[in-house]
Amino acid sequence: MPRAKRVMVNVDPPADFDPAATIPDPPAPAPVPPAPSPVPPPVPQRPVPEELLSADQKRIRDLEDQLARERGRKDPEPQFNPTPAADGDIVLHFLADGLTAFGKVWYRGEVMRLTPADYLETCDRHGRSWVDLRGDDFAQVERWGHVKFREGPWPGKPLTEVAKASFDVNVPFQRGERLKPSEEELARIEAAVAKRNGAIPRVPVS
Repeated sequence: MPRAKRVMVNVDPPADFDPAATIPDPPAPAPVPPAPSPVPPPVPQRPVPEELLSADQKRIRDLEDQLARERGRKDPEPQFNPTPAADGDIVLHFLADGLTAFGKVWYRGEVMRLTPADYLETCDRHGRSWVDLRGDDFAQVERWGHVKFREGPWPGKPLTEVAKASFDVNVPFQRGERLKPSEEELARIEAAVAKRNGAIPRVPVS
């Protein structure tokens, strides 16, 4: 069977053909929103004189002043509320400075007396307490590097004995500076310590 011949036909475009008309125009760019105008900083207002305030405005100003005073008030100091010693209390005396407990830093020579309720406050969620190390010097050295405390009252001399001690001054001091506290000061401090009876400091609740 003979193969069909392919015929090329040359079709000329019409005289009014415009090639540019067949290409679509690109989309117009999106309009750019205008830049926001800068906001001027607030002008500080001068306080209104007292005589120009109404009764309600005076009351509001007084309340705001009272609130500012309450917020700036210093935290209340912890207080010691001594209680009679009872069976079950744990008495500790400190041999070194720096242990922090019950919101207070304890120093050498101080005495802490814990009631059963106080002891429970020192326990973690596993029931362990640092107080349990009172009879284990090695565990304290492993934890703090030295022995912090032991059980029982302070075994050293009372404060009044300090007045009888001699001081070797190796540092310069200014004229009129005292080298040691007086016997009256030490007696007053020792009386306050005895009255406290090792009580735990507590922050008063208003």
